[in-house]
Amino acid sequence: MELDDLRRQWQQSVPAAAPPVLDAAAVARLLAVGSASPVAKMRRNVWVEIGIAVVCLFGCVGAAITAHDTYYLTMAAWLGLVCALSGLYFRRKLLLLRSLGDASGGAVREYVQQQLQQLRSLVALYYRATMWSIPVSLGIAMLFIGGRIAQQFSGHKLLVGLGILGACCAVLGIVTYWLMGRFTRWYLQRLYGQHLDRLEGLLRELEE
Repeated sequence: MELDDLRRQWQQSVPAAAPPVLDAAAVARLLAVGSASPVAKMRRNVWVEIGIAVVCLFGCVGAAITAHDTYYLTMAAWLGLVCALSGLYFRRKLLLLRSLGDASGGAVREYVQQQLQQLRSLVALYYRATMWSIPVSLGIAMLFIGGRIAQQFSGHKLLVGLGILGACCAVLGIVTYWLMGRFTRWYLQRLYGQHLDRLEGLLRELEE
């Protein structure tokens, strides 16, 4: 059953003289893990992200094994570390999504709101981690490219080469940071934000 239909039926089933009361049964139906519920959609999105992270992790391991260049080995190790650490993040998010279906007791509304707030915090953490990974990745690239320039040039040419490298990295970093910021916000809103908005909106409407 669609959540909008549930909301309309819930509002119609309550006498006009009395405002609807949010109880455990209503929340349990609201958060039922059906194929069309926001909770189910977010869980599927988490598993899709886990699959992508696993594929990337195997790719990084393969690149590290076959790499003969220190730069490629370091970059593969860095990206592999990011993929491995993301497993802890996805595990926490799945636990929170599963806990939404276990809401029971008298303080149901408070419990659900708390879980949704924690999910919001995890989404915000994802965004911050993504944005911080950009300067770190560019820093690794700049360090190794600068080292190669230092091996080939010296004196004035070295300073010019490092200056050009720094300018290019600055421009690339600004453009990449801006583009990734816009993309990541859109990506997170599509996978999680819109579903959290819907759940929070329905909770507010059930209280009115």
